[in-house]
Amino acid sequence: MRKARKPLRDEEKLVGAALAAGRMAIGVGFWAAPELAAKALGMKPMDAETLAVSRLTATRDLILGAWLGAELRDGGRPLTPAVALTVCDAGDSVTFTLLAARGGDELSSGLRGLAAAGPATAAGAWLVQRLRS
Repeated sequence: MRKARKPLRDEEKLVGAALAAGRMAIGVGFWAAPELAAKALGMKPMDAETLAVSRLTATRDLILGAWLGAELRDGGRPLTPAVALTVCDAGDSVTFTLLAARGGDELSSGLRGLAAAGPATAAGAWLVQRLRS
């Protein structure tokens, strides 16, 4: 038998909505205007293969953001999508850290990406902890 869910607090809804909206905005950006989105992160122009990979991750971002948003909106169970989103943000943080560690031109891109992925990971971890308690 499942434990009864407690209602979400306003701050949990706010953080969850911000994570969902941010994830979806990144997904839309890399689908609709990939060159502009990449430039905002300080990345070089994309070739066809890089564009394909960026759209794969954009699809992931759209799905995760929409999933979390729907669970929050419909009074569902936001823990599972919050965990998935947070794990992806943590992976993004590691990826951007590795990019920054290369130095040179990649330092700026890595730091810009980490500036977004790091706080998103922390906010997601906070939300997951709150949803579990």
